[in-house]
Amino acid sequence: MEVLSDGESGEESKDFEHLMGRVRELVERRAQQINTKGETKDLLCEVLFGRLNKGFQEFIQSGELVGDARKKADFLVGSVLTGRILDEIATILDRVLRDAAMPHDYHLAGRVEFIRLHELLQLLSSGKHTGRLMVERPDTQIDLYLLNGSIGFVDPHQFTQRMIRGKGLSPWREIPEELSSDANRVRIEEGVPILLTLKDRGYFKEEEFKNQLRAIGSELIYDLLLRNQDTSFSYKALEEVPEFVTKYNAALPIMPLMLEGHKRIDDWRAIAKAFPDLDEPIAPAPDLFTQIAEMSLGVVEIKVLTMVNGENSFTQVRRAVGLNRYDMGVMLLNFAHEGIIEPPGGRDSLDHELTAEESMEAVEEALMVNESLEAIPESLDAIFGEGAEDEQGFGLGFLEAAREDGDD
Repeated sequence: MEVLSDGESGEESKDFEHLMGRVRELVERRAQQINTKGETKDLLCEVLFGRLNKGFQEFIQSGELVGDARKKADFLVGSVLTGRILDEIATILDRVLRDAAMPHDYHLAGRVEFIRLHELLQLLSSGKHTGRLMVERPDTQIDLYLLNGSIGFVDPHQFTQRMIRGKGLSPWREIPEELSSDANRVRIEEGVPILLTLKDRGYFKEEEFKNQLRAIGSELIYDLLLRNQDTSFSYKALEEVPEFVTKYNAALPIMPLMLEGHKRIDDWRAIAKAFPDLDEPIAPAPDLFTQIAEMSLGVVEIKVLTMVNGENSFTQVRRAVGLNRYDMGVMLLNFAHEGIIEPPGGRDSLDHELTAEESMEAVEEALMVNESLEAIPESLDAIFGEGAEDEQGFGLGFLEAAREDGDD
């Protein structure tokens, strides 16, 4: 230990012991699948920034350079350790920890390259399973609790969306930033679901909570279906789910979620054509204010348009306003069709808007693949069980549903 702390004792040794404890706690929380991405990044900031800052201070002081050593060190370290670099390091470390600490008591785990999320959900739904499905990608982690094949509760480990659907004359409702940050902190430190904290703090009324859980939970699932690159999952069957799952059972059926999810995938293709790089600045149309003067716009739409100034990107506007990616994309795409903003992909990137009938036809076509049933290979039957009546197996073998590898 003395070697690792430069041979010094006292405060340096104590600090190193504290750091080791922090790392050990992170690994243990990772093994239990209760940590969030922010914990890893916070630890890296504490370790790297603090230690390099001190080292640069000593360097500047020993070099007898003119000026405040702390300010120079802050500037230098801040220039070297950017947020993007820390995110990349945190992602790499998380993957290593995930592979090293993955528990062995899960009944099913893998990556979406092997089985896609909508297929997995349909398998669990058809089998009437009860348990917890943890879905993870580099920027988020979400627990889906299933009750008899339907989704009873959706628990994001981090919730950055501040604009949610409202009622009546107000289509949007904002979560105060301080409350949002506090709910995320409680999820990290105490494991209390973020949506429950929002209810306990009075943001959601008791009588509306289940409807809000259904609406927000559905949106989170749609987002998982939209962005499933570099996504892993693990499922654990449970005899008993947490009390909050049974108390506020959202009872979300899988098939309607899949239908809407596939429609949104088609919608996102149109959005991605018009906004191919979400970090590219978006420019307003030259006659923006003339055109919007005759339009009926809400508060959120006006706020979005005030930020479209040729400097802010899709991502910057979305984070500032607090919308999710899909709603932000739909809003900006509509603005592009109206001719009040310039889509980075150019005017030729704008597709014609689908009618309701065309949208449904697109959804049905996307789901056709799942209706082609073949026998599951014997190797998979050996893993999942010979049939639904096999109580010793995982109980998925009865489906005999192997998707043909042909859809996108």
